[in-house]
Amino acid sequence: MNRNVLLLILVSSLLSGFLSAQEMDRSRLNSILKSLELDAVRIKEELCVEKKIPNKENRYIVVIPVLVGKAEDEYNFTVQNYILITDEKGVIENKYLDPTELISDAVALRPFTIDTGLYTISTNIHAFGVKTTFVGSSRIFPYESERISMYYPEGKSLKKVLDQFEMGMNSGEWDGKCKGEFKDNHSYIIVNPPKMNTFSDLTIKTVSVTTVNKEVKEDCENKETSSTSFKTLQFRNGKYQ
Repeated sequence: MNRNVLLLILVSSLLSGFLSAQEMDRSRLNSILKSLELDAVRIKEELCVEKKIPNKENRYIVVIPVLVGKAEDEYNFTVQNYILITDEKGVIENKYLDPTELISDAVALRPFTIDTGLYTISTNIHAFGVKTTFVGSSRIFPYESERISMYYPEGKSLKKVLDQFEMGMNSGEWDGKCKGEFKDNHSYIIVNPPKMNTFSDLTIKTVSVTTVNKEVKEDCENKETSSTSFKTLQFRNGKYQ
């Protein structure tokens, strides 16, 4: 099997295990839905996730995907996410309905991941991320994209400061056996030193790898080339861009 495809399968397996650790506690979910006055049929329950906030006793970040309109089937639908902070009983302390619509179709939406990394973007402001993963269904044209939105608590709501920024992308085209080309981009967020009374810049480090496979004397050989680039996101008009 092509090494890149094997790597994609391995990463997907590891990611599936990580995602399962963020699945919703049933009693907490029921309490949240009651508070939001949402019927269970109006959400994509299999995509709901939660994660305990580090160093905060009994506080959870919760993502509740709400269907926009009627789903065509279990694979084709559109959602908007409620991003919440709750206590252990599901009592909502911070609530934000993200206006961005996420569409699942031939490129399928996978369960969300909550990232509680140390995103100290300003004095006493600690942001967290919600990662969205889309996976294509074609074996010959593999595709996967991971994107991140970032939020921080503000009053009883949340403030979104980054919207669906692509952090990783795997794509390719091959013959299903060996010959083909694959591209893998993976980005890392580096929070720059804080500025007085304003938001830190974010440096995005991106590592790009291109792999070309070809058959040589009945063997499948690959050649990799890689590069690293940097870009800076600045906080303007209420968000990073």
